[in-house]
Amino acid sequence: MVTNWQSELELEWQGQLDDLVTAIACAPNGLSWAASSAAGEVVWNPRQGDLVRLQGTDGQSIDQLAFSADSRWLAAGGQAGELLIWNCEDFHQTPQLVNQIKIGKWIEHLAWHPISAQLAISYGSQLQIWDVPKSSQIATSKFDKSSIFDLAWHPTGKYLAMAGYKGIQIWTEQDSKAPIQRIELDTASLEISWSRDGCYLAAGNLDRTLTIVDWHHPTERWTLTGCPGKIHQIVWMAPTIPPCLAVASGIAIIIWQLTADNIDWAGQYLEGHQDTVTVLTAHPQAPIVASGGADGYTCLWSAAGEIYQIITAGTSQVTALCWQPDSEYLLTGSQLGSIELWAMPA
Repeated sequence: MVTNWQSELELEWQGQLDDLVTAIACAPNGLSWAASSAAGEVVWNPRQGDLVRLQGTDGQSIDQLAFSADSRWLAAGGQAGELLIWNCEDFHQTPQLVNQIKIGKWIEHLAWHPISAQLAISYGSQLQIWDVPKSSQIATSKFDKSSIFDLAWHPTGKYLAMAGYKGIQIWTEQDSKAPIQRIELDTASLEISWSRDGCYLAAGNLDRTLTIVDWHHPTERWTLTGCPGKIHQIVWMAPTIPPCLAVASGIAIIIWQLTADNIDWAGQYLEGHQDTVTVLTAHPQAPIVASGGADGYTCLWSAAGEIYQIITAGTSQVTALCWQPDSEYLLTGSQLGSIELWAMPA
């Protein structure tokens, strides 16, 4: 576990895809990672070994890529309208494609259940939930006012939040036939994220506001203003007292922290990027967030707003970021297809 940042990350490994890196996913067990591109390729890597190509380029973008909670399954989806599942149980062996499910529509979002091997996917307004080991569809739902703009499982796996026009709909795992719970808003919610303890649900909205809902008292909520541009991403930082989240908005990052009296959220602007902040990722253990921008910079920030490091090696837009679970490695992907692994020095 990383306990301090007295040393800066150093470039340890580089790789190359054929097109823009759309996603990087790290297995929760820390033994491997995968990446995808706008040309449709999917690659796998056992730590810092050679890239293994799981799927070649076909001109159709892979936009969604994620490992299951037990690291056994790797799921991918995108423009081709196919849900691809690889078995990664033995990281000493190349993962095997075990399922290729024809969805028929561009898969816009996918999210693994935080505990079991259930996978939620969405296309347009439609939601499907799959039992991956059994290759069976176990539930469907629909957002009633628009397309689904984002998906997020509650940390317990009991609820799945769907963002869309006029708010958020909540699907309940224990009773999939129960009426959908709604969190009504006056605008469209584009990005959603649960706090790590499941106590809060944050939504980034089309009107540049941030809504935070107290999940134990859903009628109690905060509407935070002042975001300078479209909210691109929301991440909750590793446990802090009080809780803290980071928002990418325009060229800025805003850190929002609950005040000591639990009445309001205080915002702090972090300025270090010279162009739009395109991606954020929270450190798994420490209250640190990494940001990547259209300016090619990757920056590391603390919950207190301190900037630990600016990595300036990139020459093109940063399009993907992922911390490995051991927390000492950060993977970055770029618009030009480059992948870089940055490590804490020994």
